[in-house]
Amino acid sequence: MKKYYKVYRRAPNMAFFLVLGGIFVLFGVLGLFFSDKLWLSVFCLAAGVLVAVLPQFVLFEKYGLRGGVLRYTRCGIPRRIPVSEIGAAVICIYDEYRRGKGFAPVSFGTKEGGEAYLPALVLLREADEGELDLCDTRTATCITFRKQRVTDTFLDFDFLEELWKSEFSGKVYVSEYMAALFKPALDELFGESDRVVVYDRLPKARKDLKK
Repeated sequence: MKKYYKVYRRAPNMAFFLVLGGIFVLFGVLGLFFSDKLWLSVFCLAAGVLVAVLPQFVLFEKYGLRGGVLRYTRCGIPRRIPVSEIGAAVICIYDEYRRGKGFAPVSFGTKEGGEAYLPALVLLREADEGELDLCDTRTATCITFRKQRVTDTFLDFDFLEELWKSEFSGKVYVSEYMAALFKPALDELFGESDRVVVYDRLPKARKDLKK
């Protein structure tokens, strides 16, 4: 089974939590020598270890397909779901939490020297097409379909091809932005399948009124 990472910027986040945890540990060690409050020193040591170690389980989470089953982790806990129970795959903009900025889209450089947003893949048990106009980013999609969400990640086209050729029989919803940005690759993979729907930020009800 080929495994894929869920988090895009792993190294910078790993370094941040290691440094932050190291600071707590340093304060704890200094407290053992220069403070009479032993409980505070022990607390700093324990907190430092937890801050340095626990986030790594989330940062390096992986997922993959094996025998018609999607194997993934959530908060470090292994989970699995038959691919046949996944009813929708949403391709939108990948965003992540940036300290001081909140959730922000992740960009990358194009061959033409420009800049574009990284794609995300959100897997759902089912999706209401009337709510897709809210799903321009990964976080927005997860919030909109929080009760239906299986897992979410930055888009790896190798995995998308694996999923498409597996027992997955649901629909693939592609945001208008991603459909234009990756049109050649998506056309080659999906062809003219009626299971692929391109959506935009205009509510489905309003689009139907215009027809």
